[in-house]
Amino acid sequence: MFQVLIAAGTAVFQWILPRLLSVAGTVAISQAVINPIFEFIQGQVLQKLNGMSADGVRFLQFAGVFEAVSVIFSAYALAVGIKAAKAAFAKNGAKGSV
Repeated sequence: MFQVLIAAGTAVFQWILPRLLSVAGTVAISQAVINPIFEFIQGQVLQKLNGMSADGVRFLQFAGVFEAVSVIFSAYALAVGIKAAKAAFAKNGAKGSV
């Protein structure tokens, strides 16, 4: 009985390990590379918006433009991360074949 459970556990482990490692690698790359790029671009956009006159900046703050820019960049970074994670978790992406 235990031999069957050990064989089944080993098969599951061999099936899930490459996928988990692919997803972990995708998350690491996303955190180390993709998010800082989007944060830099977001900072540049917000810096350009802050360079306007005081009345213009107050209007943009009142209209919620600064928050909208933050939400848009965060959503786009999340979408890129999800696409990469889906590709990494896919059967072909986890095989390691090029």
